[in-house]
Amino acid sequence: MADLFDLLPDPIFLLILNRVSDIKTLLRCRSVSKRFNSLVPQADSLLLIVDRVISADSGGVSFLSSLFKSLLTSFHQLVSLSPSPENPTRLPNSPSQILRGFDAITNLRIQLPAGDLRLGKGTTIKWVARFGKTLQSCVILAFHNGVVPSGGLKMRVVWTISALIAASARHFMVIDVVNEQESLCHLVVYDKENEGTVIMDQEGLREFRDAGDSAEEINSGGAWWRNNRTTVPAVGIRMRHEAKLELSSGMVMEGATLVVVRPVGGGQRRREAEDHHGDDGLAAEAFGKEGVYAEAVERLLKSRNYILEMNSF
Repeated sequence: MADLFDLLPDPIFLLILNRVSDIKTLLRCRSVSKRFNSLVPQADSLLLIVDRVISADSGGVSFLSSLFKSLLTSFHQLVSLSPSPENPTRLPNSPSQILRGFDAITNLRIQLPAGDLRLGKGTTIKWVARFGKTLQSCVILAFHNGVVPSGGLKMRVVWTISALIAASARHFMVIDVVNEQESLCHLVVYDKENEGTVIMDQEGLREFRDAGDSAEEINSGGAWWRNNRTTVPAVGIRMRHEAKLELSSGMVMEGATLVVVRPVGGGQRRREAEDHHGDDGLAAEAFGKEGVYAEAVERLLKSRNYILEMNSF
């Protein structure tokens, strides 16, 4: 009896592979038959699930966790990270190496095993960052479940810097993927805990490729897993805060904070009205479909905003 898969035309076969999407499963499928082996590399919508992020000498420690242990020692260290003169060390199983078996990827999702921020018990931080060559925007929602610790504005600034560092580290991680996968149109890097998301859409990918920079040119120095990330440009920050936010679901957010970060374009200040209007769109795009978080963002957007500026770091 003939194999029923042999009766399927290639477009239908590829549609099934794209629905499978998981790279580990697809790689196993290549050993099924010659036809599977020839068609699997043509799948264009893929999901790469990373079980853990390690380096050759890290002993299984998350490179982003190690990054924050070194950077969050003090507020000063957060904003004055300086690279060492050593060249970065690539992992033997980096995302770019795993994906070299596929040559037609247009849509790629990479799931990391966990979030990167460990800023205290009862603290929740969610962020969504968009990138091209460098940061285009970042929206951060943070709050406490319970008593708010002391710290005020300084604590909220640390939240902001921490999220920006996490985002820029993830951006650095996929630079080789973007350079090598020329057909890629949409890239999302998120974590299993749904803490943070990096997005590179078609426009952002085009901007990055037009710049023509490699990972080493963007930021080199030190062991790859310890401190490599893309540089965060000078940014303008709009911060909104409510001491206590009671949502319709009954959930209570203590110290609820919404932060919208955008680069300072060309060193010139954008008109305040344009920035304020743009916050609504960015925040809705980031959290507009996430239930209680969408409601929290909608209410925080009505709060008074505070404007800060931060130099590149």
